[in-house]
Amino acid sequence: MNKTIIALLVLCFTASVGNTCEKMNDKIANLATNEIEKTKEFQKNSWEEAKIQNANNIAKIKSWFVKN
Repeated sequence: MNKTIIALLVLCFTASVGNTCEKMNDKIANLATNEIEKTKEFQKNSWEEAKIQNANNIAKIKSWFVKN
């Protein structure tokens, strides 16, 4: 009887730990996915701003050599 109760408790504890691990794995995977998407969006916006800034710089430098 005691062995049965102990086995039942161990089984219940193991099952709950397993569920907790799965939830943590899902949270970590979601966090990683969200961070990757945020990084991609940030890089996309940064590259767009850099292209505009480079175009403005080139136009400014060209204006130094061209007389109106």
